[in-house]
Amino acid sequence: MKKINIGVLGVSNHLLKRIILPLNNISNGCIYAIASRNEDNAAQFAKKFNIPKFYGSYEALLNDPVINAVYIPLPNHLHLKWIKEAALKGKHIICEKPITLNEDEAKQALTYANNNKVLLQEAFMYKFHPQWIHALNLIRTNQLGQVKYIRTSFAYNNPNPNNIRNIKEFGGGAIMDIGCYAISLSRYILQQEPSQVMALMQHHESFKTDTLSTAILDFNGIHSLFTVSTLTEANQSVEIVATDGIINIHIPFNTYVDTKSKITISTAQGSRDVEFNVCDQYGLMFENFCSKIIENETENTEVKDAINNMKVIDALFKSSETKSWVQI
Repeated sequence: MKKINIGVLGVSNHLLKRIILPLNNISNGCIYAIASRNEDNAAQFAKKFNIPKFYGSYEALLNDPVINAVYIPLPNHLHLKWIKEAALKGKHIICEKPITLNEDEAKQALTYANNNKVLLQEAFMYKFHPQWIHALNLIRTNQLGQVKYIRTSFAYNNPNPNNIRNIKEFGGGAIMDIGCYAISLSRYILQQEPSQVMALMQHHESFKTDTLSTAILDFNGIHSLFTVSTLTEANQSVEIVATDGIINIHIPFNTYVDTKSKITISTAQGSRDVEFNVCDQYGLMFENFCSKIIENETENTEVKDAINNMKVIDALFKSSETKSWVQI
């Protein structure tokens, strides 16, 4: 079977904790090279995980003709720059969420990808987990009636002023880092776009990033409500409430890779747990990405989803500033 050679831009903690092992275990791709501005870091990482090549600059990796695609786990403010550079070198791209800093940048990213005939994908891994596919199918086939509202909570406690998630210029803050999930899942489950949104945000006195944000997305009468925070006890949950039942997704985003996951479905007849076999959603995402490249499916229809997600994020920031509803 053909394998896609993937180069990674940056040696990040996210890469180490969540990406490197599944990326090494997929059947149709492999991590072929890693680049860091600190060449020693790249060399040590490559040696530790048996990566064939390492580079002391992102440019050098992009110039390697053996590399078919790149994964970009860099800070948010660098996404557009390196999407452009990778596209110009003819590399297919999978980029961490959110894809850019705003809707305008996301549109620019799509233009570069299309003009250079490369695949561009936003790395929302949760969509590839069987629990989310099952939840979507329950809704799509009207098993629980009409969805009325969705409630999402997602938070962690990170007071480190030097962490990129707490640096406003880097695209830090709760909405950008984790609120993007709450927006995405609502649009994914409902298969439509919100008509108007409202947000209330608290900003850190020093960081200036939003550390506690609550939002309402109005999908023409169906409501999605979420609260996200970067300075509270870590938690995550999603509740999808319909006319004839409720779906509780207990660990919606950071699912364990060595434990079965489950969702709870409650109806008038009682509650049942649906279990899903052990899987790695990141591995499933990368396999999907590589399959598209191998099958030459490089029409960037999914980037429109990323653009629409950024459009909602932009509107939420505007709502917080104007203290009013914002039309989408």
